[in-house]
Amino acid sequence: MEKFVSLVRKNTRTVIGMLSGTSVDAVDVVLVRIRGKGKLSKISVIDFDTYPVKSKIKEHILRFSSDRPVKTSDICRLNFITGNLFAEAVLKFLKKNHLTSDNVDLIGSHGQTIYHYPVNKKQFGYSAKSTLQTGEPAVIAVKTGIPVAADFRVADVASGGDGAPLVPYLDYMLFSDSKKSRSFINIGGISNATYLKKNCTQNEVIAFDTGPGNMMIDGIMKKLYGKKFDKDGIHASKGKLNKSLFAFMKRKDRYFGKNYPKSTGREYYGDDFQNAVIKYADYINRNDIIHTVTKFTAFTIYHNLKKLPADEIVISGGGASNKSLMKFLREYFKDTKISGFSHKGITADNKEAVLFAVLANELVNGNKTNMKSVSGSKENVFLGKICFA
Repeated sequence: MEKFVSLVRKNTRTVIGMLSGTSVDAVDVVLVRIRGKGKLSKISVIDFDTYPVKSKIKEHILRFSSDRPVKTSDICRLNFITGNLFAEAVLKFLKKNHLTSDNVDLIGSHGQTIYHYPVNKKQFGYSAKSTLQTGEPAVIAVKTGIPVAADFRVADVASGGDGAPLVPYLDYMLFSDSKKSRSFINIGGISNATYLKKNCTQNEVIAFDTGPGNMMIDGIMKKLYGKKFDKDGIHASKGKLNKSLFAFMKRKDRYFGKNYPKSTGREYYGDDFQNAVIKYADYINRNDIIHTVTKFTAFTIYHNLKKLPADEIVISGGGASNKSLMKFLREYFKDTKISGFSHKGITADNKEAVLFAVLANELVNGNKTNMKSVSGSKENVFLGKICFA
């Protein structure tokens, strides 16, 4: 308990934030120094790096991100495998920065989402709304010798919320403004948006997953070309829109048109959705397919934000590097200024990792960080659990 009391009493903490995203390409690790709490927090980014996930481990993890039957024993082992994977990334990061565990106060780990089920259904009389992240925090704490805060989604789900998205808390903390309304779009595997009307409070923030981000483009690129992604949107730029395929995707996708609050994940836009697109597009030029899927991704973002007037739109996430996707977004939002994300060392690449460092710091400070207007939860709750080394 002395460690916990000492941690709580600190006004400035050195915190690692880490995650593995929907694509499972790498573990992102950031080291930040955070002074204060809430909207008064001062965040300084010290270093950021990514640690690629071996292809065999990636394929193994993705096997569990669908409704296909799996063994309980495999999920049990996977939780500890990903915990060791994350711990290994931290230890490499510490060595790179000539640090020891004594130099870091706390780790905020999102883990690896295996399944996210934000659906209001009942089973045996209980709510079946649920979410599951692997990457056992006790393993990370024991292997690194650093306290770990993790499982940031489950308390919100327990309170009736969707447990997602989480990025809006960081957007609100850093960018709410008394004079401007702003939209922040993060294009990871899934695209999510935060809308901050001017003078908004924490429970007035609007945020939700708009639909697919990179994952459909990446998945179909792999199926058609054997490539991990469409670098710079080159294949999309060589193709043209196929109206029939575009209309098919609009009919098939029942998520993007839903009202918020809402969230989704790989289980919706994964292999089943992608294979249906490829099957329908069997006769279509491959570059035209990538062009159409990329434009559809931009369309779903525009469809969800067109009724939320913003003075500016800020883009982050891996999708910001896809020039074709950015071109389509600028065409859809032709009357609104669109820019890339960068703020005092927080970049499009490290933003989500910074978020989990911040959420860990806020938990230790005793702040409730979910947003009822975002997730649909009944109340504001503490996000995260702490494991001590």
